[in-house]
Order: sequence, then structure tokens, then C-alpha cells
Amino acid sequence: MRIELVSVAALAMFSLPERAHAEERAPLELHVAGTYSRFEQQVKSEVGGARGERLVEQSELALFHALSYRFLGPLSAGVFGLYNSGIRRVGRFQGLTPEGKAVVAPELGGDYLELWAGPFVRASFGLPFFELGYGLYTARWDEARDDLPNSEGDAGVFRTHRGIAWVLAGGLALDLADELELTVRLSYRVRYYDRRGGHALSNDVVHGTQDVTPFIGVAYRFGER
Repeated sequence: MRIELVSVAALAMFSLPERAHAEERAPLELHVAGTYSRFEQQVKSEVGGARGERLVEQSELALFHALSYRFLGPLSAGVFGLYNSGIRRVGRFQGLTPEGKAVVAPELGGDYLELWAGPFVRASFGLPFFELGYGLYTARWDEARDDLPNSEGDAGVFRTHRGIAWVLAGGLALDLADELELTVRLSYRVRYYDRRGGHALSNDVVHGTQDVTPFIGVAYRFGER
């Protein structure tokens, strides 16, 4: 189950000191955040019975980091990186073994790993902030998507459409110390993959993907005044 912490931070903001205006803060900031989610389904002969194969298994670890420089009032610009790694598997229930364990087939899915890096801009207004980023470098390794080969019949690394690889985010930054703050953000990412292994996807199709992910982390302000 994905851990949701945005509402907790929203309550905590009322008990923390007021955040300084952007013009009074150090211009260089380093952000690091992460999240983890887990979801599964299974069938048993009874509650607490023997566990067989899972019907659905999905888990993901996501990490976000960014370095930004405030160049004008509430506006900052910099570079960001995103890392996503996990597993997705799904199957259909076939029955129980004599020992009472579930049999699941066929099982589809596999591991995946996705890396993004690129420029972004941030607008900070006291506690809340908003970000817009572009995936200048993107790469996705996905064992589950062998049904989307490239025009050469290979299933290599996915690459995004050069015009559609965006990240939108909003969140809160809560002061913890002079140079440190707690950050919570909700990130929306949209992209279309149109290449794999250096070639266009077979039949020139595109593979659209989007996700909404909460993050919690910290930000360090260099040389806070």
C-alpha cells in the first residue's frame, strides 16, 4: 500500500514556524526524496491457510533528487533526477493443489527500471511550491513489455518521445532547522515511448504511460543567511 504523507504534512504546517520569504533564503538548494509502494492479491483455501502463487504482485521504489538555484524572487531553476525500480506480475487463478496452495497461470510481468534526468523550474510561495520538469534523458528497461518490440523485432531500452516527457509536481516545504526543511510533493509524470533499442516501435505505435506518485524528503539550503 502506498504510504500517503501529504495530509500529515498539511496538518503539521500549522504548528511549525512561518517559512521565510524566498528573497530572504539561500539561493542554492538540494532536494532528496523517496517513496515505496506495495500491492498484492492472493487466493487461499481459508483465512490463514497455505500461500501459493500470488495473483497480483506489484512493488516499486522511487527516488527523486534535484539541485536548484533561485534566480528571481520565488523562481528557481536546476536539474533533477528520477529513479524508479520495481516488479509487476499478474496471473489467473487455476485451482488448489492437494496441499491447499493456489495455482496461478499464466503469470505475466517482470522487473522494470526507469531513469530520468533533465531541467526543471520551481515557483515557491512560502510553504507551497510548484515544479515543471522535462525528461531530457530517459531510459526504461522493462521485462514485462516484450509484446512491444521495435521495428527490428528486438526488445531493448525504451526511449520517450522527444516532445512528451514531462513532470508536474506540487507540494509543501516545512522548516526543520536553519538550513534544513521537510518536503512533501505529489508528482504527475506523463510520457510516450516511441523508440526501443535505437529503433521505432513496430508498426510505428507509441506506448503512453502516466503515474501520480507522492514523495517525502528533505531539502538542504546551502549558506543559509
